[in-house]
Amino acid sequence: MAPRISVLGLAFFFCAPAAVAANAPAIKIAPEQPVPGTALRVTVSGVGASARLRGTFLKTDLVFLPCPDGIWAAFAGVDLDMPPGVYTYRISVEQDGGATFEKAGEITVVAKDYPTEQLKVAAKYVEPPPEVAARIAKESADLKKLWARGTPEWVYDGVTSRPLAGVPGRNFGRRRVFNGEQRSPHSGSDLAAPVGTPVSAAARGRVALARELYFSGNLVVLDHGGGVYTLYAHLSRMDVSEGTMVAAGSIIGRVGATGRVTGPHLHWGARIGEARVDPDGLLALLAGDR
Repeated sequence: MAPRISVLGLAFFFCAPAAVAANAPAIKIAPEQPVPGTALRVTVSGVGASARLRGTFLKTDLVFLPCPDGIWAAFAGVDLDMPPGVYTYRISVEQDGGATFEKAGEITVVAKDYPTEQLKVAAKYVEPPPEVAARIAKESADLKKLWARGTPEWVYDGVTSRPLAGVPGRNFGRRRVFNGEQRSPHSGSDLAAPVGTPVSAAARGRVALARELYFSGNLVVLDHGGGVYTLYAHLSRMDVSEGTMVAAGSIIGRVGATGRVTGPHLHWGARIGEARVDPDGLLALLAGDR
């Protein structure tokens, strides 16, 4: 079964302009040929503010929010393990007065050869002892429920901030081999910094999780609304508690080396629902940079 595609409705700050059609809504999907690990933006223009939009992509609902100038927008995450191929979407628009418009189309996901990296970690993180099996299974199940839940309203307020200013990310999507054993692809971007370096929130959000997990170490997850999450792992300290709201740029923890690591760094990740996407790419979309 193909990996799930997850989607979210977007608000004013990242509604990209699209050409207005003369007689029918205009639909634009970008990028046109995404690779695994990227986000898609879906815009529909030439639609009234009180219209009703629905859509599906790979049997998953698209959720649209209205933007200025008759533009509606939604986003979809293309998971890191999405096989290359052609995937279908369908969008319907019901205007005031009952007029309807429907369109079915295709999106081509193209292959990308992510590099492979060899890593050496403590043996317990490659072959966990039996006594932690139940813990690992529960943590995995809890995260899966979190990604599936999603907050229907939008929490993000248009302001963005990189977690570690001036520190470039690396390793996103790389196929990892721990102690000679193949493991899942790297679903985040590693930002190198000394232990204790302050980590800031990438955008306004609610703290959906702040706890210590077996593989992630001290992990903070922010819910930005509509199924969008950012993750901050391996922290030496967590400075927020679950359920609180934090602003972009506010300190949520400190860089550390907890969990499965080879040294101090911040693992910065992003999810759109269950889809693992490049956090730098997502942040650019949220900031309206592309």
